Amino acid sequence: MSISKSYNKQNGVTYVYEVIENYWDKEKKQSRSKRKLIGKIDPTTGEIVPTSPRGRSRKSEDTADFKSLYEKAQKELAGKDKKIAELEEMIRTYLIDEVKSLNNAESVLKQRCIKAESLLHKLG
Repeated sequence: MSISKSYNKQNGVTYVYEVIENYWDKEKKQSRSKRKLIGKIDPTTGEIVPTSPRGRSRKSEDTADFKSLYEKAQKELAGKDKKIAELEEMIRTYLIDEVKSLNNAESVLKQRCIKAESLLHKLG
């Protein structure tokens, strides 16, 4: 594996790559390289500054950022868990009331059936 540099004329930045594999492209009849971005060269110091493949510079304080994001997510989850528990209790109460209503309706229907059967028995 070797290192290659590529100068971007549009933004004036020199990027540094690790060459993973060189191969011959039969269609274009040219050599090609599979490579991985390492970083870019700082024009003032000449040092390689690590970057991600999307062009954003990596921060040394990324772990602190992730920790704060994790804590923020935990707080949001706690709030959502509380809201879920409240909604579950509301649903439970509603369903209990509905079951009571259905039981009352069932008993009323049974009583009416008994009365209707007794009237039919008297008539018949």
